[in-house]
Parts: sequence; C-alpha cells; structure tokens
Amino acid sequence: MTIDILMSTYNGAQFLRAQVDSILSQDHTDIRLLIRDDGSVDSTHEILSEYEDRDARVKVIRDDLRHLGAFPSFMELVGRSEAPFFMFADQDDIWLPDKVAITLDKMASMIDLYGPDVPLVIFTDMSVVDEELNMIAQSLWVYQGYDPAICNNWKMLLAQNFVLGCTLMGNAKVRSMSLPFELPELAHDHWVALYAAKYGKIDFVPRQTMLYRQHHRNYSGANEFGLRYSLKRFPGLFPRIGEFMRSSRFFGDVSTLRLVFYKIWLNLRRFQKVRR
Repeated sequence: MTIDILMSTYNGAQFLRAQVDSILSQDHTDIRLLIRDDGSVDSTHEILSEYEDRDARVKVIRDDLRHLGAFPSFMELVGRSEAPFFMFADQDDIWLPDKVAITLDKMASMIDLYGPDVPLVIFTDMSVVDEELNMIAQSLWVYQGYDPAICNNWKMLLAQNFVLGCTLMGNAKVRSMSLPFELPELAHDHWVALYAAKYGKIDFVPRQTMLYRQHHRNYSGANEFGLRYSLKRFPGLFPRIGEFMRSSRFFGDVSTLRLVFYKIWLNLRRFQKVRR
C-alpha cells in the first residue's frame, strides 16, 4: 500500500540528510517522499536533487517556487498527494524504522471498523531529543501533559491542538475534505485532524515512533509543561480569541466563549497530569 510522505523544507540543510535517510529506511518501503521547498537559500536544493537522483521514491516539486510559509506549504503538498494514505514529515527529525508500519497497521484496523469512505486520522507519541539526539523526554505526551484521548472531542481539539503533524497519517477521504485550506492561521496538522475529529474518526497509537529534534531553528518545538511555561504562554491567549472567533464561525456548533473555556480547562488538566 503506497503512502505519500509530505515534507516541506526551508533552509533545512543541517539535519535534512539524516531525516530523509530515516524515511527511506522504513520497514514499509512502498512510499513516495513528496517534497516542496519553500524558498531555501542554503544547500537544501542540492541535497534534495541528490536524493531524487538516487532514489525513485523521492519526488521534488519544481513547478512552484512561491514562499508560502510552513502551514500553507504543507497543505499545498496535501493537494499534490494521490496515494491512499499520506503522512507529514518535518525536515529535522528522525523516524524510527517501524514508524510507517505501526501507523499503517492502526489505520488498517480503523478501516475495518469504519470503512474507507470515512475521513480517518491516526497519530502517535514521540520522544523529544536535543540537537545531538540526546534524550530530553521519552514521551512528548508526558513531557507536555497531553491526554491524547481528548482527540475524540473535536471542540476541545479545536481549542488546543496536540495532534502533531509529524506523527499524523490520514486517508484519502480526510485529504479531500480538508481542501481547500480556508483557515491559514491554523496549523496544517490541526486543520486536517479537525476534519477527522468532527466528520469522521481519529485515534492514536501510544508508542513513540520518532525522535523530535529540538534546536534553535525549530519552527515549533516542545517545552516541558509547568508553571513557568504557562505564565510565559498566558498572554498569547488574548490574540487567540480572534482565531477562536473565526474558527467557531467556520466549524459551527461551538462558541468563542466555549473555546476559551476549553483552552483554560485543558491547561488546568495538564497541570494535574504533570504533577503526578
């Protein structure tokens, strides 16, 4: 079963080879690595061309040179995907060899339960490592106090995204439903996961399937959840209210006030989890 692995790159030369090698070395070999560069000025282009020449499974998009930003760039790749399933890949992590196989096995069981015409998303846990791949936290979910079971409540998921794209697999139905990308302030993974959570099914595998590399150039990253982290992030709640207003109008069935309540309540729950 072919799987499209969608990678958006941007000045990622430093860690790109290790990540591409880990993807091409997966136990499940029937993959296509579809890459869109978002305007790199380092040696990313040369590295991508090298891999494209070496391995027929690597396909670099060359007809779109616009700089879109990370989220729209990933969604542009979603529109280019043609395989029955797709996954997102960042440019600087390391995939464990059985990542694709584990996620695909769970997807197959979901299809047995719900059928192929239901929008489906699967996500997994991951380990957090530093720039040199030294372990920071065995489990991102524990490190950040996430409860993955909340994914089944799409309104809570809208208030707080914890389905990280680099662990996500979706089927063709959720891909078609999530296009076009109409709320670009939402992350690409958040957008796709919401369609599965509201209109289909979303589930998770409680295993770490990759090493989530933290370094000074991370577009987004992982920080240990706690009081200091919360106080630092709290002022960001107020700009989020505008986002909540637009999201509540778009998805319907939930008010802005309810989303703010869920955001606060979920963070209080995270405090309880990390103190255990």
